[in-house]
Amino acid sequence: METNQKPGESYQRFHVLHRLLHIIVIVNFTMLAITGFLLYFSGSVWASSLVSIIGGAKALGWLHRFCAVFLYIGVLVHILWLFYYKIVLKQNLSGAATMMPNKKDIKDIVQNVKYMFNKGNLPSFDRFSYLEKVDYWAVMLGMQSMGITGLMMWFPEFFSRIFPGYFINIAVHFHLHEAVLAVMYIGLVHMSDTHLVPDVFPLQKTIFTGRIDKLRFMEDHPEEWKRQQMTEINQP
Repeated sequence: METNQKPGESYQRFHVLHRLLHIIVIVNFTMLAITGFLLYFSGSVWASSLVSIIGGAKALGWLHRFCAVFLYIGVLVHILWLFYYKIVLKQNLSGAATMMPNKKDIKDIVQNVKYMFNKGNLPSFDRFSYLEKVDYWAVMLGMQSMGITGLMMWFPEFFSRIFPGYFINIAVHFHLHEAVLAVMYIGLVHMSDTHLVPDVFPLQKTIFTGRIDKLRFMEDHPEEWKRQQMTEINQP
């Protein structure tokens, strides 16, 4: 593999829209976690003082809903971009460089397990590894269920005309338990496999700067690197 690298040489990995949407997710997810747990535990001594500082449960509830709406706007913008990517740019949504799972991900998982037991080499990842795809789909699918249960809690009178009343209670439990899972997943899995990796600790900057160093590109995404080199060779 080529290793010569000019100082500061890097490649574009994420465009401005993707970086902006990621920041929107970070800020609003954090605010939703804080305000949501404060609302749920507002009767506790430790939470009641914080709730009163913010302006009471009513103000905290509106802040929680505002962040939820703003976060979901980000999700909708991303979905619209996927349509643009498919229809206008004529790109394949299930190609090797997309977030769609494929057979190679299964092979990469098996190869990675072998590597952990010193039975082989690291898998050769493409633009996105299977762990990055899990992160992506956890957010995309989780936002839908959290959004539906959140709306049921926000407008209980409307939804109780459609579903039995106990569905609202079920929505409350689903919303809480999924919120706990989401915070645990982001805090433990996503942070550890993205930002706590020794080579990039304490922060993986690519999603914020949009650029990736050549050497890291070659090491972390070798399949995409090969495709990039072939594209450059074939360019007139």
